[in-house]
Amino acid sequence: MIKYTVVFLIFLSFLPSFSVTAGTDNPDSNKTILKGFILGNQRRFIEGANIVIEGTIDGATSDEKGYYEFETQKTGQHTLIITAVDYGEKKIKVDIKPGSTQTFDIILSKTDYKTDEITVTASSFTSGENSRVTLTPLEIARIPGANADLYRAITTFPGSNQVDEGSRIAVRGGDPDEVLTFLDGASLYSPFVFDDSYNTSSFSTVNPWGMKGINFSSGGFSARYGNVLSAVLDLQTYDMPRTSGLFAVVGLANANISGVHASKDGKFGASFSAGQFYIKPFLEINNLTTDYSPIPTASNIGGTLMYKTSKTGLLKLYANYSYDNLGIRSISPTYNGYYTGKSHNFFTNLKYSFAPTAVSLLNMSLSFSDLKRNDAYGILDSKTEDVYSKFRADFSTPVSSVFDFAAGAEYEYNGYKIDGKFPIFSYNMGMNAPAFNLSDNKNTGRIGAYIETKAKVHADFLVVAGLRSDYFTLSEKIAADPRISLVYRISGNSFLKGAAGIYHQNPKTTNIKPEQAIHYILGYEYNRDNNYILRVESYYKDYSNLLTYDPVNYLSVSQGTGIAKGVDVFLKMRFRPKFNGWISYAYSDSKRKQYGTAQETSANYDITHTLSVVGSYNISDKLTAGATYKISTGKPYTPVIGSAYDPMQNVYIPLYDITNSGRLPTFQRIDINLQYVFSMFGRFAVAFFALNNVLNTHNVYQYEYNFDYSRKDEVYSNNRRVIYFGIGLQL
Repeated sequence: MIKYTVVFLIFLSFLPSFSVTAGTDNPDSNKTILKGFILGNQRRFIEGANIVIEGTIDGATSDEKGYYEFETQKTGQHTLIITAVDYGEKKIKVDIKPGSTQTFDIILSKTDYKTDEITVTASSFTSGENSRVTLTPLEIARIPGANADLYRAITTFPGSNQVDEGSRIAVRGGDPDEVLTFLDGASLYSPFVFDDSYNTSSFSTVNPWGMKGINFSSGGFSARYGNVLSAVLDLQTYDMPRTSGLFAVVGLANANISGVHASKDGKFGASFSAGQFYIKPFLEINNLTTDYSPIPTASNIGGTLMYKTSKTGLLKLYANYSYDNLGIRSISPTYNGYYTGKSHNFFTNLKYSFAPTAVSLLNMSLSFSDLKRNDAYGILDSKTEDVYSKFRADFSTPVSSVFDFAAGAEYEYNGYKIDGKFPIFSYNMGMNAPAFNLSDNKNTGRIGAYIETKAKVHADFLVVAGLRSDYFTLSEKIAADPRISLVYRISGNSFLKGAAGIYHQNPKTTNIKPEQAIHYILGYEYNRDNNYILRVESYYKDYSNLLTYDPVNYLSVSQGTGIAKGVDVFLKMRFRPKFNGWISYAYSDSKRKQYGTAQETSANYDITHTLSVVGSYNISDKLTAGATYKISTGKPYTPVIGSAYDPMQNVYIPLYDITNSGRLPTFQRIDINLQYVFSMFGRFAVAFFALNNVLNTHNVYQYEYNFDYSRKDEVYSNNRRVIYFGIGLQL
């Protein structure tokens, strides 16, 4: 399956690279051509600078010689907005005369950019203004196999692995629920469709093109983040759109329409996106024989309203609703039928930010989400609802040229409801299996606060130290988490970095101790203008108080322990303007005493070796091709070594080997894609083609057994070789 917004994202990925002009379908119109060069320090040409007429979509991107050129029908007094990585935004007033060719050579200054600032941090892949960019929305859209999905793109970086080839990720041997997404300060607990569905890949609902900052940290993250053990994806949305426009896309499995609007006075902005996922044509063309009932479908609608309340004040309301529904055949020893899943997911966040003083910033946000899910398979028929709300405030200010200070506080509420019929024994799912009815309603709260200081001890030495504390209302436990991160610049492009800290996460429906992990990280990075990056990083995580089950007292207890250790290697190369690619390798060893066993065994996501190779090449100004290769050690699983007949239930009871003592076969796949830019009806258009799993590798999803467990059969992943194509058009 292909994410239902992929075509829109790929379409948008070309917009900064080509001239887009309103009204180009009228050949007799009186057009004006704006052109010139964009230069930076020492009058060097700047490649990739964006220039646009404020309040319009008329603009272009400078080439390798710093040259830009585009057409417009706008006339009179207007403002040009010019932005480039490592430079501050620049605005210039121009008087556009109809039917003329006008030249504007523009010089950008680094006045607002601290060239000696140390921005490298441990275990972090970031994008955003004035950062050492290692992950961009354009790269996300062009990674073959990622389907323009931010989370899938992250799995091509070391330390992270896909869960069932979907969008959920596991990081450095941890479980997927140890990874948390933050959006403008709010916690996104379920940003996916088709999540946790049998042999069905999940897809995220996050649009990376709406983000001004993407910061993924696979460990050692700062004290501002709480209630998460392994990794953080911190997303910051754009404050105000600079253009207005409407885009439509149609693909083999989806249709989408999206747009943005900016008022002329710059005080009001809005964006929206609506999409429908339909898979039947996709299944038929790719001759997929998987038995679906109903055929998977998903819908998504969302948007943002922004209002500038003052010179520094901004009010922003974000909302998103998604729906998915599917049925897929699953065969077990006791039941052969359809697993069905349906979910409704609503999320909204209201954020207000302003500057109390000339150098400080205060952000406040109030968020709410409601996830309702229905699952059924055999005797199982459950309904669950997760309700979440949170208020958060963050304040930051420089104390001096050496010290920055930040502090914040938050209150979070989580409610969980469950209702339905559940099997007493997990191995018996038949319609007449022993079962019990359960109806429960639990809730928990968390109060958290932090302080953090960034100290530039020396021009080449940066220390970030923080302390956070969380109080969990259900367990009435208090956690104190000191954290520190160090960066030492060896030379202009070389850094040594390290981090250590304590992290806690609360089992959301259990009144026991919060789970704990201690992180230790040491690494080296070489980064030359983001064109050449080499990272080598080692880590060690010590787990305690993990949630486990006491078979004697039939209770959940916080007695689990574990470790995770390994090395991540990342090498990225970019040869402008033709090639961009990277190689990532990760070695991991993750063990846990958590699954009711008397000894430490492999963790559920102990993936020993992972290798990803990604590359994209601009064949011409209009045609781009890319390829991705992935190979990794198979996931652990628990083998069945025998069975015993139970005449009372008339079923066989499986006898298991040591927990996670088996391994699925090695996973590997190759993906390729193409994008071609052209003009349709005088409008910008892009056609795209993707071929996923080129070699049609049959990767094993899991094993299934016959009625008495005497035969084991491989269940292959539904991510077989598939083609996908579509078109996007500016309206």
